[in-house]
Amino acid sequence: MRRRDFVARASAAMATALAGCSQPQQKQEGAPATGPDPAAIIRPLYDRYMTQGATFPSFADQAPWSGELWSQLEAMNQRSEALNEPILDFDPLIGAQDYQLSNLTVTTESIVPQSHAVVRAAFTNIDQHAEIVYDMVWANDSWRVDNIRGDGWDLRQIAAAPNADAIPTAHSP
Repeated sequence: MRRRDFVARASAAMATALAGCSQPQQKQEGAPATGPDPAAIIRPLYDRYMTQGATFPSFADQAPWSGELWSQLEAMNQRSEALNEPILDFDPLIGAQDYQLSNLTVTTESIVPQSHAVVRAAFTNIDQHAEIVYDMVWANDSWRVDNIRGDGWDLRQIAAAPNADAIPTAHSP
């Protein structure tokens, strides 16, 4: 009898263990999903810079902008048109007007899942090292660019500037 009880209990335990293994893992209530790596959102933005003859989308479609940053950029564009002068006179994704990119690395420096993150893109542009820092926010179930910073400039500060004389310029290689 003892052997039969042991076999019965072992069979029941094994069945329970196997049933637990075969059931899909369920997310704990309230546990946040981590979402994609923010660097995986930024890296493809540079593909067109690394390809000869690539076409570029409109500025609005060039990056997944946060709603707040895009509102600031639209207001800046309206001021720029009214002044008939460019307030943003360089490409903030590369921090320059001209480009010949190589040696690209894009890394996530910090992340708070489903909140905010910092991503750094480092590359060589026309024989000069450059680094662009992206402040990202989680919105609409994805990472969005909420600011871009480079050597001596900040896109949000540029977007808030009343005119081109009030902002620092990017270093052209």
